[in-house]
Amino acid sequence: MDKPAFFAAVAEILEADPAGLTGEERIEDVGNWDSLSVISFVAMVDSDLDQIVDGEKLKEAKTLNDLAALVGL
Repeated sequence: MDKPAFFAAVAEILEADPAGLTGEERIEDVGNWDSLSVISFVAMVDSDLDQIVDGEKLKEAKTLNDLAALVGL
């Protein structure tokens, strides 16, 4: 998965429009980043990228690029 596809998947989780996302956006400014979104993100990373996200690092993520960095993008 490349960054644009990753950002589109994250936007879908956040129920946001993926158009024009650069990665610099703060997560909470893109959409609703709540506990359900976090669980959906972890599940997406597990199923689509076959990776496990470190919960402590996930708590520290502020931007979409931070989320991408967690999965090596």
